[in-house]
Amino acid sequence: MAHYNSRDLIKRGEAILAQHDEPVVGAKYLMMDLFNLSQMDILMGDKVLTDEEYAIYFNAIQQLAQHIPLAHITGFQMFYDRKFNVTKDVLVPRNETEELVQLVIQKWQQRSSFVDIGTGSGAIAVTLALELPRVTSYAVDISHDALEVARSNAKALAADVTFMQGDLLQPLIECNIKVDCLVSNPPYIAESERDLMNDSALHDPYIALFADDGGLALYKRMLNTMHQILNPGALVAFEIGHAQGKAISDYVQQLYPHNVPTIVQDINGLDRIVWFEWCE
Repeated sequence: MAHYNSRDLIKRGEAILAQHDEPVVGAKYLMMDLFNLSQMDILMGDKVLTDEEYAIYFNAIQQLAQHIPLAHITGFQMFYDRKFNVTKDVLVPRNETEELVQLVIQKWQQRSSFVDIGTGSGAIAVTLALELPRVTSYAVDISHDALEVARSNAKALAADVTFMQGDLLQPLIECNIKVDCLVSNPPYIAESERDLMNDSALHDPYIALFADDGGLALYKRMLNTMHQILNPGALVAFEIGHAQGKAISDYVQQLYPHNVPTIVQDINGLDRIVWFEWCE
C-alpha cells in the first residue's frame, strides 16, 4: 500500500485548481476538512494519506475544479465558529451573514424573542439561540427539505429553536405570535444578475438565491405585513444586496414614516445590512 505526504498532495491540488481558475487555497481547506486537520497539521506537513484517502482527496479536488462549492463537497460549513451541515437544499452560509448576526447581538438590549425568516440551514437562528440569553427562538422556511437540515443542525448544536414551515411571516400571523426581533437573509438576487454570478454560487438552490422585482420582492412582502408580528420597539435587520440599501430604506419610510433605517456596510465596504427599530 502506497502512502502520500499531505504537503505534496496539496501542491498537486493547487496546480489542478489553478488550471481551472479556482482559488488554490481550496486545496488546503479540502485537506483540512476531509481529514479533520488543523492549520498546524498542514504547516508541519506530516500527515500521511493512504491509497483510499488519496482517492477521496483527488476526487474532491476534481469537484472543486468543476466549481462545486467546498461546503457541498465536504457537507458542512463553519459559521460563527460552529459546524453547520449543508445539503443541496440550503444556501451555504456566507461570512457576510456573520456580520448580520453580530449586529443583532450588539443591538439586542432587553429583547426576549426573535424570528429568522428564510432560515435555510438554520445558521442565523441556531447561532442567535445559542448566543443570546433566555431567548425564545423561531425560524421559518417555505422548504420542507431545508427545515430538515435546520432541525438537524439545531439538534446537533443543542439549540432550542421552534421551526415553522410556511411563506415568510404567514406562520407567525396564523398563530398570533409576536416577536421582539425580525431577522432575515432572504433571496435577493435579481434574475437579470444571473449571468454575472460565478458558477460556484449557482450550485445553491434557485429558491434561496433569486427574487422578483429586481431582488426586492421578499423584503417588500415582509415589510408590508411585519406590523402583525412585531412588538413595539422590535429590531428589524435584513441582509441585502450591495445595491439595494437605498431602495429598501426608501420603502420602509414610505410605509412607516416614523421609522429610520440605517444602512451598514460589510467588511468589504459594501452595503450589506438595513436595520431599524420598529415604531408604529
